[in-house]
Amino acid sequence: MSGTISEDNTTGSSVEFPCQFPDEIFKPSRDAIDGVLRLLGKTLKPLGEELWSRNTFYDLGDGRMAKVGPTVKIYEARAMHFVRCYTSIQVPDLYMVFEHDDQTYIVMELVDGISLRDASHTTNADGSPNYGLGPGLVADDEVLTIIEDLKNIVEELRELGRRFPPKNPWFGAWPEGPLSNCYTWEAVPAAPFKNIDEFHAYFLERLRPRCPDPSTYEALEQVRREAQDHAPVLTHGDLAPRNILVKGGRVVSVVDWETFGWYPDFWERMTIENEDLGSRIRQAVTTVFGEKPFEAKVYLYVDACLSLPW
Repeated sequence: MSGTISEDNTTGSSVEFPCQFPDEIFKPSRDAIDGVLRLLGKTLKPLGEELWSRNTFYDLGDGRMAKVGPTVKIYEARAMHFVRCYTSIQVPDLYMVFEHDDQTYIVMELVDGISLRDASHTTNADGSPNYGLGPGLVADDEVLTIIEDLKNIVEELRELGRRFPPKNPWFGAWPEGPLSNCYTWEAVPAAPFKNIDEFHAYFLERLRPRCPDPSTYEALEQVRREAQDHAPVLTHGDLAPRNILVKGGRVVSVVDWETFGWYPDFWERMTIENEDLGSRIRQAVTTVFGEKPFEAKVYLYVDACLSLPW
């Protein structure tokens, strides 16, 4: 069963979706919307002290949370619903999504869990991570199971992409449009990349003006030269530890689906390791996923260069 929804996705064109989008979620009543806005009108403390996001997350106090901000779009809620419909991946329950005052609000389940980033280490008095004081909330014997859960998530998303392949095998957002994530926000591509060469060329064009020393980008040029033409894979797009919620030694939810789309097959490995994980998590990632691909190493370096305050 499918439903066609038009005029409000990333490109404004009509897309055939593989699942229905319930009206109670995607066309909520005025009363339901007003109830959320009344809660948001109170003095609500944003969730988290230092969220690496341009959006804000509010605890509504009733088991729900609201996500709102400049990069929140309706297609993120659609991606969550799509993944919930066709996989066993733990995604927060969706309650409603609506637009108000030129912003999109996604109201979802407030999951009982803590990010893998915060759970995997203890903290200093100033809140900074300290990997030398102990294992934090994740015991040593739980780390491997969590990373195995993470690998299963990656594999299940790839299988989902094989079940519902794109009409055009390009590198871009789901269901269409250019990639939009924390790696492209400073220069959002005008369109999806038609092939892997265009994908690498985009990052080279951004890197060269900022890093004039050829040694800075010669590894990326090598990756581009040696790239084999291959189909993109469907995946979350940013499986960093901050987006993986854990409890009791298992992954209990994956959040922040705004980056969902079609990427090179090394991309998730890069994003998984693009935070300071500590030796326990890094070793578990290597054990479960294998040695880090050369392309992932290069893009970790590319992102570090692009993130420098030149």
